[in-house]
Amino acid sequence: MRLININIGAANAAAAVDAFVIVLTVASLLPIISANDSSNREFSDPSAIKPVESTISSAANLHIKRRKIMDATYEQVKDVPNHPEIYLIDVRNPEELTATGSIPSSLNVPLPELEAALNSDSEEFEKKYGRAKPANDANIIFTCRSGRRAQEAAEIAKTVGFTNLSVYRGSWLEWAEKEGLPQ
Repeated sequence: MRLININIGAANAAAAVDAFVIVLTVASLLPIISANDSSNREFSDPSAIKPVESTISSAANLHIKRRKIMDATYEQVKDVPNHPEIYLIDVRNPEELTATGSIPSSLNVPLPELEAALNSDSEEFEKKYGRAKPANDANIIFTCRSGRRAQEAAEIAKTVGFTNLSVYRGSWLEWAEKEGLPQ
């Protein structure tokens, strides 16, 4: 087997992991296919396939967890006050919140501060934002004015190791509309 050196950026890391898992899966099947390959046998006959030992374990044993960013709905965001374990992080700037208001139970961590905040120690985070720092697997929903910065915030959180992330794509504009508030 030849090794291939691929130089990728952080944004392509998840795709690289997926590709790696596919390569390992195919590589683990090669001994089975080659040991059972015969020109007069059809692959559709399951009895013709004999198990053989492989030195490569299955991809399932790698315990690779893909971190997908989910969408949060208006109804889920409206229910956040009933779920104190959920973090609703508004990444708008403070002057935007002053002008429009904020979604109940949201925590304001402006986008330019987000990466530093998520990388800070727990004591510093709580002192600055008034709430315990979320664990890496905490349920976090990001919101902003229209959803664009919320998506960017989720991507930042993902790159620093947070795994249970959602974006409220409607963000403040949808919230204000449904709640009868000025936008």
